[in-house]
Amino acid sequence: MSTWHPPAPAGLNTGPLRRRSVLGLWLQFGLQWFWLPFRITYAVLSDSPSDGNAEPGMSKFVLTPSRYRLERHGTREEWVAWAARALDRGIERGCEPVRSAENFNKAKYRYKFKGDYLVPKTTMHRRYYRGIGLEGLAALAADRGWQVEWDSAVFGEVHLRAQQP
Repeated sequence: MSTWHPPAPAGLNTGPLRRRSVLGLWLQFGLQWFWLPFRITYAVLSDSPSDGNAEPGMSKFVLTPSRYRLERHGTREEWVAWAARALDRGIERGCEPVRSAENFNKAKYRYKFKGDYLVPKTTMHRRYYRGIGLEGLAALAADRGWQVEWDSAVFGEVHLRAQQP
């Protein structure tokens, strides 16, 4: 049984998303080799700081054979494992800025920031929770002491934050 988490607002579809089509996956897999150099160049040139995103490095741009199999034939257990790994990466990356700010404050000024700055946050894209839906992601996050920001559940991604004590 999972830990309690805030319920989704009425009208929001929290169930598993529908599977992607075979044609769409084949096109993505075949054409990714043409646009991959442009995506990598853009990612390198845009000096965006770590925003707590769950996607490591350049793997977010590539549809691997294992991810293809998951998208087409993945069971709920495989999707839970996939989402849990991505959530753990996102939590780790989301906590980095908070840890560095806390260490900076302890070493330099012994001053503690207040407000929303020290609340760890992360972002999950739907490719990680497609097979379990937002409700499954919310249950995984609650088990780790995090919660979904339901008002951020927009096209393609959702924001999560650490629960406040």
